[in-house]
Amino acid sequence: MVATEQQWEFILGRYEKLIWKICHNISGDNAIASLEDNYQDLCIAALDAIRGFQKKTGEMPEDFLDTVLFGKYLKTCLWNHKNNKGAKITKKYPLTKKQVSMFDNEEVLLMEGQSGEQAENSVFFREIRKDLADEQRYVLKLLLDDRDLLHPSGKVNVSKLSRKLGVSWPKTKNIVSSIGKIINNEL
Repeated sequence: MVATEQQWEFILGRYEKLIWKICHNISGDNAIASLEDNYQDLCIAALDAIRGFQKKTGEMPEDFLDTVLFGKYLKTCLWNHKNNKGAKITKKYPLTKKQVSMFDNEEVLLMEGQSGEQAENSVFFREIRKDLADEQRYVLKLLLDDRDLLHPSGKVNVSKLSRKLGVSWPKTKNIVSSIGKIINNEL
């Protein structure tokens, strides 16, 4: 069973924001889980959910796409796919951490005395710098230089960062959120 164009447009109209949110929650190694790859994988999972729900209930997609039960089923399928992909990334992480593609980042080969992670951060910082205000640049540099400002999950420790900056927690949270919007990732 292949979804029709109208069925797929309905799914995207209702669930595309959720799919993108889940894509941003799959993190780790960009070679294994780039944002675009995550989106495509989740779209395939959504199509599989339509087929699976039809097989399970015996109903036609036109009859169940707009139901609450199918919505819950689809969301469960999407989140389960995210968790399975995340588990695979975590399993491979000891092998892939601190690895940089030589083809995409030739300048890394030319840098002397820096670890791959520092080189990757400097390339990232140089490219994103033009889109940030001075305050945002300073906060991003702090986050890239001091791993103690991050929780083990990778999220920013806003309390620690606010103490280091000497500003209030809400102001720090606003700065971090604004940086997250610019780089299209939740910090």
